[in-house]
Amino acid sequence: MIESLILIEGENVKEENLNISLMNAKQLVKGNVPRLGIILHLAADSPDDLQKALIEFSKLPDVKGVVTMVLRNS
Repeated sequence: MIESLILIEGENVKEENLNISLMNAKQLVKGNVPRLGIILHLAADSPDDLQKALIEFSKLPDVKGVVTMVLRNS
């Protein structure tokens, strides 16, 4: 399992738009960061699954960037 904290950048990103199917990854926690975007805690079965999830988030409306802040491989 690999876990990550990521920042979804974009002032107009709607939290409900982040509720997407991520295959072998899941969102555990969401939190707003004023003027920056939304922080997500993700858990994935493998690094490849995490990478696919990050790509899916980057395709969402109003997303300006996806930044990995922390990775933890267990």
